[in-house]
Amino acid sequence: MMGTDSLSRDLHTILNSFVDLIECDGGSIYTVQKREDGAVVLNFRAMVTRSLGIHAVPEKFKDLIFELNETTSVGRAGVNRSYYRETFDEHHRPATTDEILNYTTQSILSGPILSQTGELVGVVQLINKKNQDGSEALGFTEKDQRLISSVSAQAALAIENSLLVQEQQNILDGFVQACVTAVEARDPVTAGHSSRVCELTLNLAEATNRVNEGALAKLILNPAQMRELRYAALLHDIGKISVKESVLNKEKKLYSHELEIIEMRFKMLRMAIRQEYQGNEIEIKRRLKELDHALASIQSANEPSVLPTEISEKIKELTRYQIQVPEETPVCALHDHEHDKLCVKRGSLTKDERDEIEKHVSFTYEILRMVPWSRGLENLPMIAYRHHEKLDGTGYPARVKAPEIPIQSRMITVCDIFDALTAKDRPYKAAVPLDRALFILEAEVKEGKLDADLLKVFIESRAYELPFTVVRKKAA
Repeated sequence: MMGTDSLSRDLHTILNSFVDLIECDGGSIYTVQKREDGAVVLNFRAMVTRSLGIHAVPEKFKDLIFELNETTSVGRAGVNRSYYRETFDEHHRPATTDEILNYTTQSILSGPILSQTGELVGVVQLINKKNQDGSEALGFTEKDQRLISSVSAQAALAIENSLLVQEQQNILDGFVQACVTAVEARDPVTAGHSSRVCELTLNLAEATNRVNEGALAKLILNPAQMRELRYAALLHDIGKISVKESVLNKEKKLYSHELEIIEMRFKMLRMAIRQEYQGNEIEIKRRLKELDHALASIQSANEPSVLPTEISEKIKELTRYQIQVPEETPVCALHDHEHDKLCVKRGSLTKDERDEIEKHVSFTYEILRMVPWSRGLENLPMIAYRHHEKLDGTGYPARVKAPEIPIQSRMITVCDIFDALTAKDRPYKAAVPLDRALFILEAEVKEGKLDADLLKVFIESRAYELPFTVVRKKAA
């Protein structure tokens, strides 16, 4: 995570300052961490060994945790809030790390990093004191210990500030994830969509950063912009919390209760036919067969797939199909408002319902605008707001054209459409195969709706694959 990267950089800056000040070959910093069980331990966070060219914690050491006790020099310095100087010979040295790194430790200075209030923030451990000429010294001195002690409070303040930034980052990450969870709880049909769009968008952004020719060659999203893009992609649908659940989760053109009313009406029609043509079994059979075909047409039209013309015509005829029920007004097979819903050409939503769904983008913008985003995240609301706009102005809600659509929004648009097409968890539609989904996106490019350069990168880099493996470009 970016907060962790920032903390790591700060800790290594502090550690290098210690190494320069004391004139030694390297060292490590361990920060205080509270485990889930409540125990306080020291976490290996920074390492420098200049003679070996090490300037980060090696992978094999990243999971090392030190208890605050007397069993290790690091733990002893932390638990006792004291400094310890040690020297080693060939018969007595820290064998484990020396063997792993093929390194010879001759001297160690371990000490606590304490805040101004005396609270333990971490432990610093320096290795192999050097003479002024660069040769190995006999060991660390009392003067070295005083120097480290004198600057540890400043180091503690810097570490505390870095940890605070990381904690704030963790809180923000938790807030964003909570928002995504809230959206998906209201729209379980599309659960996972926001996270997948986020992953796809970051894949595309990483691939775009590696483009070295053409219109995107100069586009480089820095870590802060990648963080902003990550949040915008995760939160692009947060406005859905304002949409009625009945509309949000509508799977077919008619709600279940509306179809039940129609089916009940057809039962009345069947009863009326039997009564009207009592004694004429041939006519009853013919009429009932007509009703069965009519109901089958309604059920077929109710699916959210593209409506065939012949079905649309049959549905229209049913609004004129009436049977007189004794002592009642004539019963119509289908009412006009039901016809209008069934004749939606594509999908399951009427125009009014579609308008309500589309309002989620404006609500997304209004919600995100209320958040006091920190520096580097100021553009997040607008990036999310533009993700349904099209370059030719046919998108929504503002119908803006290419110059007003940020490149980050265009990335989200490509990935949002791709995931909507290929998602395998939608009960109301089958997932579109990969080649068909890419064909549809290419058709959108040809119509001037999507960014051609971004789609080219999306396809050539295979950014649509999860997990994503970057295909690096060959040097020119």
